[in-house]
Amino acid sequence: MLLNTQENNELYKYSEKEIVGELHLILSSQLFARSTVLSNFLKYIVHETLDNRTENLKEYTIAVNALGKSSSFNPQVDAIVRIHAGRLRRLLNEYYTSNGNSNTIRIEVVKGTYVPVFRPRLEYNTNNVSENEKPIKQFSRSKLTLAVLPFRNLCPNNDYQFFVDGFGEELTRIFSNFQEIAVVAHYSTRKYISEPEDIRSIGSDLGAHYLITGSVKRSTHEIRVNICLVKTLDGMQVWSQTYNNPLNLDTLIDIQDQIVNEVCSLLGGFYGIIIHEDSKTHRKTLPSIHSFDAALWNYYFHMNFSLEAYNQTRQALEEAMVQSPNYATGLAMLSELYLDAYSLGFPTVDEPVLKAYELAKKAIKIDPHCQYAYQEFAWANIYLKRKEEAIKAMESCMALNPSSVSAMGAIGFGLACVGEYKRADIMLTNSLDLNPNCPWWFFLGFFLARFKAGRYKEALIYAEKIEVPDVFLDPLTKVLAKAELGMVEEAQRDLKNLTQNFPEIVENLEEHLSSFLLDTEIIEKMVQGIQKAQRATA
Repeated sequence: MLLNTQENNELYKYSEKEIVGELHLILSSQLFARSTVLSNFLKYIVHETLDNRTENLKEYTIAVNALGKSSSFNPQVDAIVRIHAGRLRRLLNEYYTSNGNSNTIRIEVVKGTYVPVFRPRLEYNTNNVSENEKPIKQFSRSKLTLAVLPFRNLCPNNDYQFFVDGFGEELTRIFSNFQEIAVVAHYSTRKYISEPEDIRSIGSDLGAHYLITGSVKRSTHEIRVNICLVKTLDGMQVWSQTYNNPLNLDTLIDIQDQIVNEVCSLLGGFYGIIIHEDSKTHRKTLPSIHSFDAALWNYYFHMNFSLEAYNQTRQALEEAMVQSPNYATGLAMLSELYLDAYSLGFPTVDEPVLKAYELAKKAIKIDPHCQYAYQEFAWANIYLKRKEEAIKAMESCMALNPSSVSAMGAIGFGLACVGEYKRADIMLTNSLDLNPNCPWWFFLGFFLARFKAGRYKEALIYAEKIEVPDVFLDPLTKVLAKAELGMVEEAQRDLKNLTQNFPEIVENLEEHLSSFLLDTEIIEKMVQGIQKAQRATA
């Protein structure tokens, strides 16, 4: 039997034996061996597809046949299938960027469907260059590097050149404020304004991993700006956006500022599109000692918070700091990692809070303009129960680069943890509006605010978005919201998960919550909520 799927107008064919073989490789990996639920989910949808029964791949049939739910299961009430589908997509992505990165077939579950697709592993061969092509030079950077090419002027008679030139200069200036990304000076890119070349060649000439390109055109009544982000490794377009505005000479500078700020918010920062994309490209099975790879591992850990990712990230960061002891951002990342481990019950250093505090303070001393350092200095003060000092550090953090939506979200979550819920809600909302590639704990910030206010339906919505099976806050938030809403049966399932997988945390819940929450009222309310769920179970 052959299975056909369509992708990029090319037909790929795999035998059932090849696909089943790939499925067995996935299920036998350490990642999937730890999750019977996700293994059963994947096995079911693959075999149903191979048997040409894709019409059966609905929430109800998956819940009953793969997840063991009863025939009374109602997908309109219980979102468990959608939740596990999201976890499955992330775990497959993790598998194919680690153990399965050399497999010839990729099994994927595209968002919006439960039907798996079977794709080839795409490779890029830099040695396959024709005689007429310019050879691609290899380059090495210790930091993720971006270059902004001059925008093309497509306006009649090349008018509004000042407006066109301003994009390259402003984007370069603002991106230079993001310490996660190195930016090539704009004057170094000027020669490409009239010498179009292969994007890969330009990237290797400039030593840039990513390029921003754009164009400006106008009609009688409208001005249009097209902007793209391109990966120089393979010349593939990662992101693009078109901005249309009424043509008014008096407002052109305001239009430019608005577009530039939005682009920088979407692409820049620790959770922006550039680092999000690059983490998928450069993540390897074993961490590297280079600070560049250590930073990417740190990003990866914060998007899923698994114990395995923590161990790899810690090794990468600690080795990076041995080689680069004055790397301020690395010191801040390590400070954050020790605090996270302390809260989650992962193995960490002796006196992690004091160690994290000293690392963050050292980072600020080395680089007083390091935004990440102030962010972690704020968190260290939260763990030390110093609310005013924490808020002061948060304000200093945002003052360094107000365009960083990553910092905005992190500070928003910090404000929720110290009990400043209204300010937290504003910052988290603004951050999420500008960049959806956020870690799960942004949603925890929203949950805390809703739960404290007694808005339990909204709290449950955000609890369902917290999908981190290795973290006790995943089942905890779901138990709390469901118990308050009278969803006894559903709350019992999450409570069972919580007590079986995190028994020590349940026994000392108040202590664990108080390690990062300064609002004693919400801690008491959360502890009472668990006790309420336990009584209902008994």
